[in-house]
Amino acid sequence: MIRLFLFFSPFLLFSSCIFDTRTPDDPGEQSANYKPPTEASDVFVNMANAFSDKNALNYKKSFSDSATAARTFVFEPTSQALSNYGVFLDWGRESEAQYFNNITVQLQPSTISSLQFNFTSQSVSTDSAFFEGTYLLTVPHTRSQVPQTAIGQVQFYLIKDNVQNWVIWRWVDLVNQQGDFSWSDVKGEFGQ
Repeated sequence: MIRLFLFFSPFLLFSSCIFDTRTPDDPGEQSANYKPPTEASDVFVNMANAFSDKNALNYKKSFSDSATAARTFVFEPTSQALSNYGVFLDWGRESEAQYFNNITVQLQPSTISSLQFNFTSQSVSTDSAFFEGTYLLTVPHTRSQVPQTAIGQVQFYLIKDNVQNWVIWRWVDLVNQQGDFSWSDVKGEFGQ
């Protein structure tokens, strides 16, 4: 009986830890849902995961940084958003992080954002890539006058950075034919 107790006592001691609640991830830290983007398509998986995880750092890592890549990130909003919002004059990588943080703090409690891409054209070489298609972004924020869903067409241009991870260096947002609320509109609303 004593042998049996001695055998099982370490298991009993450590098994209580499995029921402890874990501390949520800090939005400024990389989460377990981040995959080093060694394939160009990994960038888009990481972007979608960043929205569902509310993780600004993972989102920001999707964009080129002139300190680690050959190009500086450029965002080209829809022409409609460009004329409606003044925030796009100096838009860059930090602006992406800022709007992401702004929208994250205004999410309805216990809700999850989602991002879906449907790429209809893509071209990947050894050090550059191009993706074109549509997106559907759903962000359940608390601003009643702003739509929670953005729909549009997009073009992404990617390169590899100094550590051979793929990053977006140019993003062209295009309004779809229905003139829906676009991702540029989301950035315009929350980038201020």
